Amino acid sequence: MKENKLSSRKQKILRAVVDEYIRKAAPVSSGEIKAKYFDDISSATIRAELSTLEDMGYLVQPHTSAGRVPAPKAYKYYVENFLDKRPLRRQDIAKIDATFNAKFKEIEEIVRSAAKIISDVTNYTSVIVIKNITNVVIKEIKLVGLDENSALVIIITDGGIIRDKVITVESRLDDNFLSNASLLINKVFGGRKVGDLKSADVEVQKELSDFKELFESVLSILLSYCEQDEAKVFVEGESKILEYPEASLESAKSFLTIIDDKSKIMELLEKEEPDIEFSIKIGKEETKGMDKCAVVAASYTINGKEIGKAGVIGPERMDYGKVISVLSYVRSAVNTIFNSGIKKIDIKKEENND
Repeated sequence: MKENKLSSRKQKILRAVVDEYIRKAAPVSSGEIKAKYFDDISSATIRAELSTLEDMGYLVQPHTSAGRVPAPKAYKYYVENFLDKRPLRRQDIAKIDATFNAKFKEIEEIVRSAAKIISDVTNYTSVIVIKNITNVVIKEIKLVGLDENSALVIIITDGGIIRDKVITVESRLDDNFLSNASLLINKVFGGRKVGDLKSADVEVQKELSDFKELFESVLSILLSYCEQDEAKVFVEGESKILEYPEASLESAKSFLTIIDDKSKIMELLEKEEPDIEFSIKIGKEETKGMDKCAVVAASYTINGKEIGKAGVIGPERMDYGKVISVLSYVRSAVNTIFNSGIKKIDIKKEENND
């Protein structure tokens, strides 16, 4: 947190202006602040403090007779000094929990669902970027028999599960066959980077000749990721930015320019400081030219390895406390799915053996 340079009274007045403007999206007058927040000082004193805060660059007066609205500097001060995560409403928790109680087959389904629920609950635009996986290292490949000719392939990397997919082959897949195939396949792929598997070694293929179908199926799954080795971007609620009263043609144009450019989105979600939990960027200068917008972003990790970033784009007066709480809760839900994925799959195997 940065050093406070405002007196206690100025801080309280500034916080009141930001809170009221977030709530109603209209200029805040000295009379409103006195009636709701102060009963021990006069309106004239509050007006003088508002004028000083305006001179310091924290507030703007749109019209001579109007109240004040926060400048980007005010929002930055607000999030650095007053912001706390807010407990989520029970109905919001129920919505998020219901979303992630579904059964997912691939990471993309989880990510798309996460982006949608973040947008639905916050009522802002959400963006999630998943990094390419060519540099991840394969830790283990599991083969779980489902019936005589099909098996579930689970590929586990140093960052968690990257894919689980059902394959069907002509060979008879009994437990002994799968066990031997698993040993050899892990000998070949274990410890290697996904990006190094774009061509299979001839000697390796000879060694796995008895398990040719399985080998080719596993390699196909891995190569499908290499072919999509660019980072993927998922956006939900693009039109929500236009629903707020401060939206203008200029802000809409600048927003759409950013949201259609993958590289700009990735830059937008980057943290300025690596150790902070949430990155908050406010105003045109910090948001790649998006007028009257703000971005809150967080990293998603599995086993300590970053796999992507999630962000919320909204007006400068967004409800920062709620956004941070939603991002935090969804991140926890996503991590739970990834970390419990192996156990769920193992249970499937036990059920099939019964």
